[in-house]
This record gives sequence, structure tokens and C-alpha cells, in this order.
Amino acid sequence: MHVVIVHPEQWNGGSDRCTVALIRHFVSQGHRVTWLTTMIDEYWKNHTFDGVEIREVGLKLHPGDWWSQNVALGWHMVFSNLNPDVAIIDHSASCVPMIKWRFPQCKILFYCHFPQQLVTPSRFFLYRWYAQLIGIVEEELFGQIDQIFVNSNFTATQFCKVMPNIEKNKVRVVYPPCDIDWIVSASEKPVSRAQRPSNEVYTFLSMNRFWPEKRLDIIVEAAAILKRRGYNLRVQLAGSVMPHIPESRIYYELLQKMTEDLDVTDMVSFIPSPSDRVKFQLYQQCDTALYTPPNEHFGIVPIEALDQRRPVIVCDSGGPAETVLEDITGTKIAKPCGELLADAMLHHMNKRDWPELDTEEGYAKQRLRLETEFSTKGFCGNIDRAIAEMMGTLDINETEPTTPEVETIVHQPIATEVYAKPQQTNKTVMSRRTHA
Repeated sequence: MHVVIVHPEQWNGGSDRCTVALIRHFVSQGHRVTWLTTMIDEYWKNHTFDGVEIREVGLKLHPGDWWSQNVALGWHMVFSNLNPDVAIIDHSASCVPMIKWRFPQCKILFYCHFPQQLVTPSRFFLYRWYAQLIGIVEEELFGQIDQIFVNSNFTATQFCKVMPNIEKNKVRVVYPPCDIDWIVSASEKPVSRAQRPSNEVYTFLSMNRFWPEKRLDIIVEAAAILKRRGYNLRVQLAGSVMPHIPESRIYYELLQKMTEDLDVTDMVSFIPSPSDRVKFQLYQQCDTALYTPPNEHFGIVPIEALDQRRPVIVCDSGGPAETVLEDITGTKIAKPCGELLADAMLHHMNKRDWPELDTEEGYAKQRLRLETEFSTKGFCGNIDRAIAEMMGTLDINETEPTTPEVETIVHQPIATEVYAKPQQTNKTVMSRRTHA
């Protein structure tokens, strides 16, 4: 087949890793693969994409303006010499009508990371009208798509809420792959905390983009709270700083100033844009991972942390609420709040044993769950079945893979309310959040 992948803005996030996984999978299957994108970040400059035709359509548009970017990529397809059998699109369905018009035989699969009308920024007056326009037409565009994948049950709920008229049998939950980094890096085998020398002080790691919605500020707040209580710990804030996007750079600088204001520069360190090798070294060196964004669409970082045998603290909302097992593979806090996070971090400092991650027997069971639900093999297998169904060669309902039930060694759930104390008002913190 000739497969065209339409993915604007290749950064280094979960959606970008999905794209890389798809490209390499289709190439390995012997298909002709064409990748349309508006830019490829320097992160990927040393990675080879053998067997794929890359068409980078340079556009001077605001980063994140996926609607306009996919319109431009759609027009590029219309006036190109391409003749795709299948088009796989993400971020925005704005290019669907022109693809359907130009290539009526082409089947379209859309991987929805989140409905665009719910993520379009409203930073200026015109952008608010822009978001409303997307909300009006997005459902009509999705109605023309042959198969729709969403990345979590949370996203499926939000999708059906804003687009209730889309046929439910078109929409399927398919978790994105978490092990794409094993394809592009030579990382070492995951090592439990019991198998490596203990840290002198308990070490927390946040692996996330520097972006206001990720709420990294509560990590700095929590560190300050624990320091005032007399605890000694180490916090590492690692993640991408995107120089092309002002919000990312400003937030990074704001967090640095925040550590100075709260007097935690001795406890909190910054690791901007780590490489794959450094990233997994950080996972292995830490004791607990932190993932603080609320209502995250999926959240690949908690899966990576679990794969590396580290417990993780997340917000009890969005995709992470589906992937983290309470007090078995991590802890959930009711909302993004420094006080709640500090209590959860203290719980991890006191809870030294995580049998499901530290023991070989427990990790084998969690590993089975990861490979079944979050692996590249499973993700690409779902894509293959959907394409076969669209082509009329397979009944996807008769070949749905079954998920084995995974037992756990210890199951002592702690109610989320334990970490749901009332948030204390702090004018300085509130002012900082407003500025962010």
C-alpha cells in the first residue's frame, strides 16, 4: 500500500513518538510511506528514517496552529503526485475534506490525541473566535473519517461529549506506544531500586515539557513545604524547553526564579532537553517519578517510569488515572496542589518497598500489562486491524485482541481523599500562577 502520514510539527512528545512508531512499522511491512509535516525539531536530526519519503512543508505559522498547518499539508497533497491508499492524520481534521475530494478511494484513519476545539489556545481575542469556529465544524469533519482512534478513555469521554453525533462504532480507545525510545536509543535494561546503590537522599524526577499546563510549579511548592517541615530531598526537573514557543521559555525562566524565591535552589535542579540516554539514566537514578499535569489526555511519562520500575505520583484525572494503580505502582493526588503533592511525596519517602516494581515476580506481571496495553507492537497491531477492516479484508470485531488479567502481589489501595486536604491560600503563589 501507499500510506501517507500527515503529522504537523514533529517535536519530542507522545504524539511525535506515535508518528515515528507508525513510520517504522509501515516501512518494515514493505509499504511505501510518505510523511507530510511542517517542521522537524532538531531532536530528530541524528535519527535516520530509512525507506520513508519526507516532505517537510516549511510554514511560518504559530507553533500549535495545527488547523492551518493541516490545511496547508492537505493542499500539498491535492496538488502533488501522491496517490495514497491510506492516510493517517492527527492533531486536526481540517485537511480531511480536500483529501476525500482529491482521493475518493483513500481510507482515512485519524488518531485523536484530544479534540482540537478543547486545546486551541485562546490567548488573544481573535483566537477565541478561531476556537469557536473549530468547535462548529470539527464534528462535521470527523463525520467524513473512516476510523477514529483516541488515546485514552478520558479522551474518548471528552470526544463524545463535544461530538455526540459521531457514530460510536467509529471511535476506539488505543493507547499510544510507550517503548518508542527503545527503538531510537540504546538504553540499558530497567533496574529496580533494590538492584542499584541507594541514593544518599530520596530523589524525585519530573520528566515533562516546560509548559504552564504541566503545572511543574507545584513541584517547587512541594519541595519548599517539605523543606520547611525539616525533610531533606532532591528534585530534578527535566524536560524539553522549546525555544520557538515563548510560553515554554518564559515558564522555564519563571520556575527558576520561583526556586530562588522559595529558597529551594539547593534541592531543585533543572535539566533542560535531555537526550534519550540521559533521560533513561535519570529514571534509573531516581526513587520516584512525578507527573503533575491535570486532565492530561494520556501521559506517556508515567508509563515510561513504570517500565523503568519506578513508582510515580500523578493527578487523579485524565489518562494517568487509568494507567497508575493506587499504592501499587504509584499514588494519585486529587488535584494539582503543592500541599497534596508534598503529602504524597512524604508518603513515598516513608514507603520504601514497592513489590510490584522492586521484585522480579511483581515486575514481570506489570511488564506483561505494559506490553499488552502500551507497546509499539500492540499499537501497530491495532492500526493494522483498523486498516484491514477499512479495506474490507477483516472484521475487526472478530479479531479484537483480549487483554489478559494481571494479578498483583499487594493491593492496599489508599483513598485519594488522604491526599485531598483543603488547599491553603497563598497570595504569592496565586500571583505566580496567574502570571504563568
